[in-house]
Amino acid sequence: MKILFLGDVVAKSGREAVIRNIKPLKSEYGADFVIVNGENAAHGKGITATFYSRLVSAGADVVTLGNHAYSKSEIIKSVDLCPSLVFPGNLRSSDGGRGYVIKDVYGVKIAVVSLICEAFMCDVENNPVKAMEQLLGKIRADQIIVDLHGESTAEKMIFARYFADRVSAVVGTHTHVQTADERIISGCAFITDVGMCGSYDSVLGRDAEESVRRFVHKEQTRYTPATGPAILCGCLIETDNRTGRAVRIERIQRRPSGSY
Repeated sequence: MKILFLGDVVAKSGREAVIRNIKPLKSEYGADFVIVNGENAAHGKGITATFYSRLVSAGADVVTLGNHAYSKSEIIKSVDLCPSLVFPGNLRSSDGGRGYVIKDVYGVKIAVVSLICEAFMCDVENNPVKAMEQLLGKIRADQIIVDLHGESTAEKMIFARYFADRVSAVVGTHTHVQTADERIISGCAFITDVGMCGSYDSVLGRDAEESVRRFVHKEQTRYTPATGPAILCGCLIETDNRTGRAVRIERIQRRPSGSY
């Protein structure tokens, strides 16, 4: 099984790049299944049912979220209209978003799980290790892919090593900066952070000048997504359908033409 995972989609620049490139990337890599983290898809924070539908129509089989899962209140009312949308299973919320989905891909049941790390994160109801242990008691699937959303590189690595013999892949998201540490750990594909799909000339997808004004000059500003050509970051995970174990992981990074 070849699984294409695209990192945090940030605002219009990232949305348009992902929507335009999912099918070409799927064809190029021979991907059977596509996961997209869409937690920043709507103006840089959260997602709407409309943007979810556009990502799915473009070729995403599952859309995962993160700490901004409930930033757009309308998504709470639209959960039933978004059956392939995965909310973090340990994010403190009373809105009941599903923490995993299971998809049948050519007779192979693939579970996609979303969890939030504890370190430097807010509104975490249960630490990801305890939350994953609970989910493993419920999930009946041949392969399990975990989107682990968090700041701490060490926390992600520890989680991957702890669950390496029970899940097929742990893909880190949230920091928007792709790490160069992709590896296979005891049959589990791992990368600390897969990176973002958003404006290349930006601060993590946010307008660079506004970011300087806010963090250096302490101005009160509103979050303004950057515009301009997007960088596309992701990875391809290849698994053995017989064993459910990962056999390969490859980083994907496509920068705008002329960028260095």
